[in-house]
Amino acid sequence: MKQEKQAVTELISTCLEQLPGGVIISREEPLGELVYINQYVVDFFDCRSKEEVYRLAKHNLLGLVPQEERETLRKIMYADRQCTAAPLHMRYTLGTRTGRLRHVDVLDYIVEMDAGERLHYLFSVPGDDPVLTQDALSGKRRFLTYTRQIPQLEAARQSIPDLAILSFHIDHYKMYAMKYGSEATEKMVLRCAALVQEIFAHTFLFSLSEERFVFLAHEDALEEKICQAQARMRSEFPDQIVMFHFGIYRLHEPGEDLNRAITWAELACDNIRDEVSACYEECTAPLREEIQIRRHVVSHIDEAIEKGWIRPYYQPVAWAGDLTLHGFEALARWQDPHYGMLLPDTFIKALEDSHQIDKLDQYMITCICREYRQRVDLDLPVFPISLNLSRLDFFLSDAFQVLEDNVSCYDVPRELIRIEITESLMIGDAGRMEEEISRFRDAGYQVWMDDFGSGYSSLHTLKSYTFDMIKLDKEFIRPFTDKGRRIVTSILAMNHVLAVPTLVEGVETWDQLAFLRKRGCELIQGYLLGAPMPYEKSLENFKRIQQRLHDGNT
Repeated sequence: MKQEKQAVTELISTCLEQLPGGVIISREEPLGELVYINQYVVDFFDCRSKEEVYRLAKHNLLGLVPQEERETLRKIMYADRQCTAAPLHMRYTLGTRTGRLRHVDVLDYIVEMDAGERLHYLFSVPGDDPVLTQDALSGKRRFLTYTRQIPQLEAARQSIPDLAILSFHIDHYKMYAMKYGSEATEKMVLRCAALVQEIFAHTFLFSLSEERFVFLAHEDALEEKICQAQARMRSEFPDQIVMFHFGIYRLHEPGEDLNRAITWAELACDNIRDEVSACYEECTAPLREEIQIRRHVVSHIDEAIEKGWIRPYYQPVAWAGDLTLHGFEALARWQDPHYGMLLPDTFIKALEDSHQIDKLDQYMITCICREYRQRVDLDLPVFPISLNLSRLDFFLSDAFQVLEDNVSCYDVPRELIRIEITESLMIGDAGRMEEEISRFRDAGYQVWMDDFGSGYSSLHTLKSYTFDMIKLDKEFIRPFTDKGRRIVTSILAMNHVLAVPTLVEGVETWDQLAFLRKRGCELIQGYLLGAPMPYEKSLENFKRIQQRLHDGNT
């Protein structure tokens, strides 16, 4: 009988050694004393023998976890748990003998022996790799399971700490892969994940996709740690092709919808994906409202067009010399029944990102031409109108043909329509844009270069393309510094040499107007002449402001 029992014991021990995960058996009394560990645990802790693991832990289960976690683990594992209770699921980040940080995902079962002794059987759940590494754990479901257990794990501390869900994105990593190859990119992603895990040492990093991660962190020194992580990554991977961004969503209530919380953290991170200097974005109440509005815009653009929520507003453009009206720029305004008046900054990017901006621009063209016909039929004065086209208009539709169809339908003289194109449209497909600009100009439309100086290739663009007007970006006179004045003076002088007239937008003060007049600026636009309004109101308001400016100048 004794030999049979010994044989069974050896068989069980052999089986435990063959399991694809760690096995630890400890006594409840004396508290936490180690009884058995398998070889997997030895390898996991970078030890050379079981005896070395025992020495590292001082023969106690609690010695395997960080000092600051031991009291919490003791209370959770050994306080009022019954043998028939479900196994306890725990997750930790542990330090090995060599100082490595590693994940451990554990199930703890209580077994009561015949003599009344209680043993804890702990089984670690291996990842895809037979040996757990610093790599991020996979899957949103695993993250949600982990996050939901936090209140239970933290209850032993008497109070649940302030927690935040963080999203971590490696933005533009595909461009990095095109430059350096897939193998180097994979190593870069894994290294960045390891750096984040190292700095946020007492939580887990979960991968949502190849370059997107989510984790839970205490709010203590949160921003400082984020900036430290980004600095470490930027130091090791200085190529500006790839960017490292974090999104923060602070949990406010124990019962919050975690799926929604992850979404908010992700959206906050997405909000800065193209900002090189940005480190993190917190999903505050104003940002959440902004994101909700953008989502509303994307899902309601067709309804807004059908029901006329969008309409053109017109801002005056005047000759700088005598302030006579030259025309108007048409700007979209969205009067939403739920959110009220939405300005272009709110909906333009959302429509561009969702590849629906052509719907807006086609609708604006139709409105502008239709309103022209209505005014002419009522024998009311009309003036030239400039309208903006997006880069995507030339790829999602035939912008030229859309304009031609509307001009023909409403019998609008082509010389009354000006096409404003930003210099960013010329980047990436120079030949295509040269053809498009020529189509407009050959048909009799003026083509203006909008926001000149806002990009990095302004002079190259000016050299390579023919424009009928250069619109100087308003940031050059906002604020109106000495350096800004010198730059504006130089640009005006250059345009005079090229025989291309200049329109300066953003003019708000009489001093700015006086300065531009002296330098020979042809046209101005800005709140000095009036805010964008419906056509008739804008015209009436401009006449009042024009008279006031004339009176003030005499």
